[in-house]
Amino acid sequence: MAGTITRLARCACGRVEVELTGAPAISVVCHCDDCQAGSQMLEALPGAPRILDAVHGTPYALYRNDRVRCVNGAELLESHKLKPDSTTSRMVASCCNSAMLVKLDPILHWTPVYRDRIVDAPPLELRIQTRFLPEGVPLLRDLPSYQSVPLRFFTRLVGARIAMALRL
Repeated sequence: MAGTITRLARCACGRVEVELTGAPAISVVCHCDDCQAGSQMLEALPGAPRILDAVHGTPYALYRNDRVRCVNGAELLESHKLKPDSTTSRMVASCCNSAMLVKLDPILHWTPVYRDRIVDAPPLELRIQTRFLPEGVPLLRDLPSYQSVPLRFFTRLVGARIAMALRL
């Protein structure tokens, strides 16, 4: 794809690199309880870089599955799950405990990539699921914010699915 943007997501020590092709479907900060719990679990790993922002949100860039490819250190990626039967796996570079990306239920067509791992990361667009903010934590007004998931979020993901099906 001539002229297509290619970015790298890189772990803190540089041994794991994930190539991201094209623009993300959307870039968000998610405040849902699963993202908060998952990020806290990964931040507790020895030497792990911080994931959560100042108001307990997890910043992600969501890429189509066909535009995410591990180019270095795939053998170092380890799956972490909140519950043993979960279909969501948070993938961590075991070399430095950097959260890299999230593998979702196989039926879904997108991969959330932890935005802080992306070199020259795309700008954030939205805060979603803000109803899960811990009591007493003020909402930042740096981005449009939604208590749930706005139609724009779904529209962008549906558009990405159509483009993926048409191989665009």
